This record gives sequence, C-alpha cells and structure tokens, in this order.
Amino acid sequence: MAFWTCRKTAASIAHVHEYDEYMLVVEGCYTLIIDEERIPVKAGEEYLIPSGVLHSGEVVAGTRTIHAFGGHRADRAQNSN
Repeated sequence: MAFWTCRKTAASIAHVHEYDEYMLVVEGCYTLIIDEERIPVKAGEEYLIPSGVLHSGEVVAGTRTIHAFGGHRADRAQNSN
C-alpha cells in the first residue's frame, strides 16, 4: 500500500509492473496514460491497472492517492474444527 500526497504538479515516465495496481484518488485528479489514451481519475474514483500494462501518469498539485500493489492475499491458518 502507498499513500501519496503530491505537492507539485508532476508526470511519471511510462513503466510496467509485474503485478496489478489498484488506485483510488482521494482528492484532486490523477490522469493515467495508457496506449496514448488519457484517463482522468478524479476524487472518489478508482482504477485497476492490470499487470504488464505500459502506463504513465500526470498529477495535479495537491492530489492525494492510495495505491495497492500485488495480487496475493495473505495466507490464513486452516480451521481444524
């Protein structure tokens, strides 16, 4: 999990993850760029970026986001009853 507050307007370079990325915009706007399509994700909206998808993004100053990375749930002990 990552909790980000972007203090400056910024952009990320195109990159790929070997795992899914779920993001939720808490405040502001984060524009995802996937296959040259610009996808604005605004406060209260969420987006799932599947593993292996080339993506980049642009963020407006003051934007707050929550990101969850991965795809393996925690192992739970088996109930012996």
